[in-house]
Amino acid sequence: MPLYSKDVHPMSPALRLAPCFLKLRRAVCLAGSGAILLMTTLAVQADAIKIGGTGTGLGAMKLLAQEFNKSRPDAQLIVTPSLGSTGAIKAVLAGAIDLGISARPLTPDEQRQGVSAWAYARTPFMLVTGARNKSAGLSLSQLVQIYSGKVSQWPDGSPIRLVVRPDADIDSQLLRAFSAEMSRAVSLALARPGLRMADTDQDNADALEQLPGSLGTATLSQILTEHRALKALSLDGVVPTLESLAAGRYPYYKTLHLVSAAKPSALARDFAAFVRSPAGQAVLARAGNLALRE
Repeated sequence: MPLYSKDVHPMSPALRLAPCFLKLRRAVCLAGSGAILLMTTLAVQADAIKIGGTGTGLGAMKLLAQEFNKSRPDAQLIVTPSLGSTGAIKAVLAGAIDLGISARPLTPDEQRQGVSAWAYARTPFMLVTGARNKSAGLSLSQLVQIYSGKVSQWPDGSPIRLVVRPDADIDSQLLRAFSAEMSRAVSLALARPGLRMADTDQDNADALEQLPGSLGTATLSQILTEHRALKALSLDGVVPTLESLAAGRYPYYKTLHLVSAAKPSALARDFAAFVRSPAGQAVLARAGNLALRE
């Protein structure tokens, strides 16, 4: 059976292949003909890959893995908990995972170390609030005032509770790119004490769901694939949908990259090809992504 889990147990069989191999090699020397059965078992377990990375891409990756397994039922595709983009790249370099999901392109230094990446999808990058919030949208000027601390209430008088990301996180970088005024407002927000800081995409979504009057960022793909009780806000009157993104009316998005080692396994290559295929692109679209074929 394929493994799909937000919390892969550290001692699950798929994550114990290396120590099992050492034990197996000793067993081969001792077991004679019985070693054939052990070798067959290892061969089945070895047809597995681990995939991990930025949290916003994990839900769609699980759906892709499920669809892939319809034609490859014996392959194990293990989607790990969130590693972040940089964590995914480091894990691929270390051989800890086979494919990484990054919300940023590789740096020249990472490329020199022997990994490659290609952009496979874009998903709307949105301002979101709790599902019960009655507000429908904001203007960019209102957003600047909120992040700079000049506005602290929703139109109904309830408090706005910002959920922010670390300055080095791609979400903060994307917010800064909205405008020079927004970049200054983000700096002010990150310097303001008492705001909720979320380190991962999943922590961020949890906080936005739990805090009354919350405001923060997320992607359409994460909301759809994780069935989050979050509401996307229009920005300057434009609703962040795949249609508005494709038409260029909504200009804010997060680009997702698939990262692999210089010599990926055959299964990793097959899965990457599936992501590019019409069937894979259909899964991505259902999961709130515009598929790319770079």
